[in-house]
Parts: sequence; structure tokens; C-alpha cells
Amino acid sequence: MKYVIGIDGGGTKTHMKIASLSGKIMVEVVKGPSNIEAAEVKEVQKVFKELIYEGIEKLGEPLSECRCICVGAAGIDREEDKTIIEGMIKNLGYKGKIIVVNDAEIALTGGTEKREGIIVISGTGSICYGRDESGKSVRAGGWGHIIGDEGSGYDIGIKAIKAALKSYDKRGEKTVLEEEVIKFLNLKCHESLIYFIYRSGISKKEIASLTRVVNSASLKGDNVSKKILKDAANELFLSVKAVVTALKLEEKEVFLTTTGGAITNINYLYNEFKENVNKAYPKIKVIPMKNDAAFGAVITARGVLDGI
Repeated sequence: MKYVIGIDGGGTKTHMKIASLSGKIMVEVVKGPSNIEAAEVKEVQKVFKELIYEGIEKLGEPLSECRCICVGAAGIDREEDKTIIEGMIKNLGYKGKIIVVNDAEIALTGGTEKREGIIVISGTGSICYGRDESGKSVRAGGWGHIIGDEGSGYDIGIKAIKAALKSYDKRGEKTVLEEEVIKFLNLKCHESLIYFIYRSGISKKEIASLTRVVNSASLKGDNVSKKILKDAANELFLSVKAVVTALKLEEKEVFLTTTGGAITNINYLYNEFKENVNKAYPKIKVIPMKNDAAFGAVITARGVLDGI
């Protein structure tokens, strides 16, 4: 039986769906992160190998029956990066068609189920991606945690740590984050944050996990936490504004959808963001994801076979 594979590779997890050529999902597998900008190539290769081999074992069909594999990966825009991912898939013995795109592209395809629209991703990292009806696409943000990713879980987590230390030093506004951050990270004292942040091997995911602390504190009325989330919402809106302007979608009735752990799990962040968009662009409709990014990768793989 011939089939296609769609893979959503992120900084936190990698999600794969295997579908028949008609689009029916038959197998689903989730593994660890596969962002080549944040992990060793050999580690990402291992994730893809385990993911695909487990999937085809469940399916009961050889890899040679796969007609196309679409991988949507975080931070993938350079041809060099795409070549690296393609090489990983080929190393598994696969000789069929391989499509590698930015994960925002497959998230848009899965989330809106339309060619035209906008997707905002705010998970460990962040990015905004849009495409008009002619197929022209534009992205804003997604520059990585050191020089970008404003409005992401990592961004929120770093700001939570900074706010906690400013409160501790009495250099900034008093906030419950001062104690809650230390408690959540299971540290003995604020000075221990130095080792936590600067130690070798710290992951973005660890810092992004602090979004839970900020969310909880905001629900308790902590003003500093609310400001962190409000600022994050505004940063995400600025990315949308850049994409809307570039694609001239100001007066178009298009869908805008969102995904990622931060904006999905923090209602205050989502509501602030949605309000910003609604005020600026009344014709743009903010909707929940209709389907996930892995499904979008499946649609893209099928579209390649159909010549779309």
C-alpha cells in the first residue's frame, strides 16, 4: 500500500502522521525535539530514525512504499538547512520525494485548511507566517531565542527570571515571581539561578516551562506577570502587522490561526493578542486550529504528488 508521511519537527517535540494517498491518517507517532538549530545533527538524526521506523512498523509497510515525505522544521529557511534534513531522511534508505519547509508553513496549511491565511506560532520559539491567494508568502520573527523569538515561551521565561531577580534586588517592582520562580525550578536560593542559566546543556524548553509560573501568577493578579504576557501579545501582534502589510491583507477576509504551547495554554496571552488583531484588522478572523501541523505536512506531501 502506498502512503505519504508528514512530519512536524519542533524544538519541544516531533510529531509524525502517516496517511494513505487519499488522506486517511493511519499512524501517528510523537518523539523528542528535532530543531537542528538547537540540537546536534546526530541527535536529530536519531529522532527521525526512531520516529519513521516506529511509524512504518506500526503501519506494516516498507519505507519503499512511501511516495513522499514532507518535513516542516522549526527555523528552516536556508537551503543549507533543508539539505541537512533531506540528508537525514536519505540516510534511512529512503529514495522517494522529500519536501522540507519551515514548520510555520505546514502549521498554516493544517490550521486553516486554506491556501491563503496567517499563522502565529508561540511555543518554545515564535514566528508569524502568511500566504496570499497567489501563493506569495512572508514571515516575520522566528530569528531564534538569542536575537528574536519575541512573544515565545522562552521569551516569557527569561523575562520571568529577570523580573524575579529585579524584585529580589529591589531594582524593580515587587512580584510573586521572586519566590515562585525559585520554587518552580527547585532551587535553594536566587544565587542558584546563575548556575541554572549558565550551565552547559541548558535547554530552551527548561526556560520556556516557566510560562506556567507566569500564567499562574497572572491569574492571582500579579501585575508584573500580566505585563510580561501583555508585552508578549503585543510582540506577536507586531509580527502579524508586518506580514499583513507585506501581503496587503489589511482589507481581506482571511483566517488567522494560532498554535504553540504558550499562546494555546495561556488564555490571558491569547485574549490580549486576539484583541489587538481584532482592533487593527476587523476583517481578519482569528480562529482555532482546524487541524495540526503534522496534518498540514500530510496535505503538503499529497499536494506535491498531485502537482499542486
